[in-house]
Amino acid sequence: MKKLILLMVAALTVVTGAMAGTLRDDDDKNQVMKRDIRRLHPERERAKAQKKLLEQMSHKADPKADPWDTSDEVWGTVDVPRMMGKDSLAVEGHRLTSTAAQSEGRMVWQDDPVVIPLDQLMLGMTVDDSGEYRSRYVSPDGSSSEFYFAFSVGEDSVPEPLRLCVRYCADSPLDYDQVIFTVDGYDYIFYPAIVDHGRTADGLYWSASDDGLHPAYRDLIYALAHGHWAMVKLVGMNGVSRVKVLTDGQLEDFATSLMLYRLLGGEI
Repeated sequence: MKKLILLMVAALTVVTGAMAGTLRDDDDKNQVMKRDIRRLHPERERAKAQKKLLEQMSHKADPKADPWDTSDEVWGTVDVPRMMGKDSLAVEGHRLTSTAAQSEGRMVWQDDPVVIPLDQLMLGMTVDDSGEYRSRYVSPDGSSSEFYFAFSVGEDSVPEPLRLCVRYCADSPLDYDQVIFTVDGYDYIFYPAIVDHGRTADGLYWSASDDGLHPAYRDLIYALAHGHWAMVKLVGMNGVSRVKVLTDGQLEDFATSLMLYRLLGGEI
């Protein structure tokens, strides 16, 4: 009788363990499936990030507050899955998407081939009399906030260093000395050399920087041209910061400018 009871207990233990193992396996499969779905639909993650930021901004006491001013909000809490898998590249419009993300999800520089012909890239670009190339959608009068790449081509037809142009324009002044781009949930910090200040004819305050990008910023360059979504935080020297979500058009402009720069022979 004792042997029979021991056998029944042992059998029950084995069955319970097997069921637990199956449940764990199923749970693991479900988690992997969820990650795969999220990776296949990055636009959902970008939409979630934008919704989170808008919700934070809507909780302000003054609904007419400067939309840039999120200094009292939590920053960097957007939950975005890490990009994984084998290297791949696709073109959405002129914006690049890639799973060539390394170092635990942060995108790093890749020498991807330029897959868009010159004439198509030039549709989104403009060249001024000085030979500077930049997005044709950048405000010419400087009355809006802008983030974009620009570069000039000298008489020898060789592009000069790629530049990152940042312009803040709003109702209140901001003396920033640090720019944090959060791309697909990962921070890339940029330090401008010189920030100029002034006021527009309408009385708005503006701050702007225009810096050549050296190799230390290659990962940032690549991320801006390949990211599914991005936010930028201008960190003020007086402790006040401003946060803004970049538009799809701005991300596409980063990609277009980088591809054109490389196609013309520019090197990072």
